[in-house]
Amino acid sequence: MKFFSPTSELKELLLLQHIEKKSDTTQKEIAKIIDSAPSMVNVYINSLEKQNYMVRDYKSAKIVYYNITPEGIKRKNYLAITYFHELLKLYRMAEENIENFLQVLVNKGYKDVLFYGAGEVAETILGVIKSKKYRPLKVVALIDDSVEKQGGSLLGYKIISTNEIKKYHHDGIVITSYTYEDDLSNRLRQIGYPKDKIEKFFTE
Repeated sequence: MKFFSPTSELKELLLLQHIEKKSDTTQKEIAKIIDSAPSMVNVYINSLEKQNYMVRDYKSAKIVYYNITPEGIKRKNYLAITYFHELLKLYRMAEENIENFLQVLVNKGYKDVLFYGAGEVAETILGVIKSKKYRPLKVVALIDDSVEKQGGSLLGYKIISTNEIKKYHHDGIVITSYTYEDDLSNRLRQIGYPKDKIEKFFTE
């Protein structure tokens, strides 16, 4: 969840889920799970205990069990479904953006394309494409400069090098890298690839 900054509600959810699975956890483990400073763990635990979401069971001076209560389970389930709902809204928004981009490509006359960049962006776009029954746009293969990736596949699509571009019938290349968008575009032009056949996902 690198994209999201942990909110107090998310920390609460993660903590409740963790102690439900492992009541004999430690505060060091809890701090890691909720991505918080160890000094703040007691603050969260005290708050949950005050709201009757959990109780501390002191086995000894050094050993403490953190037991989730029925109210805590109810709260955890509520937070989980709320969090999922928020993620679903974000997913639908991202899916709509991808669908709009793909439609722009179709409107430009593209039918068969290569993706340049076999990373998370390409994987996400391919996931949206594969989820649709009607696919007016066909991704022929993926290009990537990583020797380790070349020869492999991503979601069933073969990963090739720039030297293999001419082997695949296609109408254009879509750059699916945010960080290296300009670098990849320049690389294509250096090997003589037509500029008017290069499309960028992040730059219209």
